[in-house]
Amino acid sequence: MIKKKIKSIIKNRTGYDKILFSGRANTSIWKIGLYLKKKKKKINIVLPSTLCVSPAVIFNILGFNIIYLDIDPNTGLIDENLLIHKIKTTKIDVIFFVNLYGNVLKNKFYKYAKQKKILVIQDLAQTFFSNSVNKNRKYIFGDILILSFGYSKIFDLKGGSLILTKNKEIYRDINYINLPEIKMDLNAKKKYLNWYDKYFSKNRKIENSKLNFAKKLYIKHYQNSYDKKILNSLKELNFEERERKEKLNFYSKVFKDKNIQILNQKDSLVPWRFCFLVKKKRNYILNKLRENNFDASSYYLALKRIKGSIKLEKQIINLWIDKSINKNKIQNQYKLIKNFL
Repeated sequence: MIKKKIKSIIKNRTGYDKILFSGRANTSIWKIGLYLKKKKKKINIVLPSTLCVSPAVIFNILGFNIIYLDIDPNTGLIDENLLIHKIKTTKIDVIFFVNLYGNVLKNKFYKYAKQKKILVIQDLAQTFFSNSVNKNRKYIFGDILILSFGYSKIFDLKGGSLILTKNKEIYRDINYINLPEIKMDLNAKKKYLNWYDKYFSKNRKIENSKLNFAKKLYIKHYQNSYDKKILNSLKELNFEERERKEKLNFYSKVFKDKNIQILNQKDSLVPWRFCFLVKKKRNYILNKLRENNFDASSYYLALKRIKGSIKLEKQIINLWIDKSINKNKIQNQYKLIKNFL
């Protein structure tokens, strides 16, 4: 009954009426990847050069040929002009389109992708569909969508992911895929995190064959205990969106500084964090924020070190806009960093 209510809310807001539940976003990506492998053995997939490393590891383990495209440092998203050019000039089977930093594009590339019959997977990684139906249908467009509710997401429910589609065959074929849940002990998890911190941060290579153990981290079954949490969060979407956008607007006013480039766009879906770029002393500023108990991040490393991704990696700072943040904290964060800009 609860799952039906969840599906009803999502269908009304997005128009996507076929929904599959999984334990986490990476499990969803595994299932989608296996579905694609059954359709075609050799797959050329486009990824932005800046994103979480996990999807790239999954696609690598599954044997996809990954084509990285640079991002636009003004949005943090894949450079749309580069994407259109690549669609016109290269054989592409799949585009893995990631919405980071709460941002959206004009999606001019989509008509070219449809003309070439390229499958588009849209990962709403750090954004979420809006309470506005019209806005959702303008910016949510993938043949397959991925929503997730884990740590640092719009709704932090400690787990849970949804695959959305309008296509009956895609829904049926992904639904047939059963993945055995593999419990990984703490030492194995530490091994993976150690690789990420030491090996990947230096070499940026996901081709290391020893990473096969990493796939075990990504298989997690959906738990029915997520149902009520997801439903309640969806019911609170209107309030959550209004609160977050109010805080984002206040951040933008307080942080209006010639030495700061604000990454968040006004025309977006529900935002993730307040994200901005600084030209100098980024790591020093991060440490100062953390020393003063302000949670700040520098996501993400460039998976391919090209111009836009390098700039983002070196200059970005992300600050929360969730319930833990108020106007006083926002002002105090700016007072702390303005002396170092």
